[in-house]
Amino acid sequence: MNGKSWGLFASIALFAVSLSACSNTGGHVDTSLIGSTGNEESSGEKITLRYSSYLLDTAQAGKVYYDAIKEFEDQNPKIKIETDFIQNNNYTAGIKIRLLGGEQMDVFDTWSPSLFEEFRALRKDMYLDLTGSGFLDDFFPNSLKPVTIDGKVYGAPEVMHSDGLLYNKALFDRLGLKIPQNWDEFLIVCEKLTQKGIIPIATDSEWSTAQFFWGSIMSNNGADADWTRKLEEGEVRITDPIFVEAIKMHKGIIDRGYVPSDWQSLKHEQSKDLIGQGKAAMIITGTWDIPSIQERNPNNDIRFMMVPGRKKTVPNINVGTYRVINSKTKHPEEAKKFVAFMTGRSTQEKLAAGASAVPSVVSAQIDNPVAAEIAAAVTREDATLYWPHTVSTETLQTQIQEAVNRYLAGQSLEATLQEIQQFIDGAAEKRRSVK
Repeated sequence: MNGKSWGLFASIALFAVSLSACSNTGGHVDTSLIGSTGNEESSGEKITLRYSSYLLDTAQAGKVYYDAIKEFEDQNPKIKIETDFIQNNNYTAGIKIRLLGGEQMDVFDTWSPSLFEEFRALRKDMYLDLTGSGFLDDFFPNSLKPVTIDGKVYGAPEVMHSDGLLYNKALFDRLGLKIPQNWDEFLIVCEKLTQKGIIPIATDSEWSTAQFFWGSIMSNNGADADWTRKLEEGEVRITDPIFVEAIKMHKGIIDRGYVPSDWQSLKHEQSKDLIGQGKAAMIITGTWDIPSIQERNPNNDIRFMMVPGRKKTVPNINVGTYRVINSKTKHPEEAKKFVAFMTGRSTQEKLAAGASAVPSVVSAQIDNPVAAEIAAAVTREDATLYWPHTVSTETLQTQIQEAVNRYLAGQSLEATLQEIQQFIDGAAEKRRSVK
């Protein structure tokens, strides 16, 4: 998964809630308990729900979705699911075209709170209110916060990831290196790797990569949703040390030569090759990349590492997907049944097993030791929503990220900060004009 696909990324706390009856079925949800219009039985005709997503490709994860859809249809013979696959790079535009063009849109996915808000900006009543639905009791309470507006819940979370660094534990063990607990220790580890002729940190030029490093430092520095609100409302400027220090720390690892010398010409798959081949020890990305890097060399042991901070290190939580229902669907109860099933324990466990992810369903089993390590981080009390996902819209989030990328590639800090502030001010002006 890349940043935009699974992009990561929502706020989770401790395991704290009980399961509802549907969760106890292990994902084979008795959807008759969720509600039914009764229309399908009286008419004898199938109801068709259209499910639009960037997840419905032919990869292993896609197979899990198609298998789950078939199982749902077998359990609910009066409901037919029409799948609508939209490629990742075209997803935002694809959903907008469908919504604005009046196409049938019943259930669809978003990959971040920012994208959730981007779609909601098209129509304030975009999403069906799910508040009070029994299946919501299955999730970690705080995983619902990014899709909760004025106390009402409008989406269901899927598996959780984190982001920052992956590292080759086998290589670390061979060299006698330990996971750094603070920024100074991190720089020492990078220097030792350099002296051994190993690239400390694989990275690349793709726009979505860098955010996982400096975005993690933002969390360490204290940035959260409240700080971002103040930034967008003008109470805080982008020159705030919380932001400036984060991107300067990222630039520092580039200036020290701790990344590939040709990083600006590398694609993400090439940077994954570097760590897979043992040429690099760490890589900037999210936990969704663990399986594909591990496959490059089964002798490696790819694990997750938080980006250490100067004073504290805070876990990031990145929910890959939120499933939402169009408020204009003609079949709201059937759509709720489908969402309940697709985000249920069984489906999430299968997805998590293949992606070293953490189910957002409280009762889910985690057998993968790597996923268990990630779960220990993202369920900490101080775990926080991955910072770029706190930005109000996908458009503004992308503008900030791309400007930071230009800074990392050599643009001056002053020009970068000025550029980003203009983006923030422009977004604020647009909001005021809409009101």
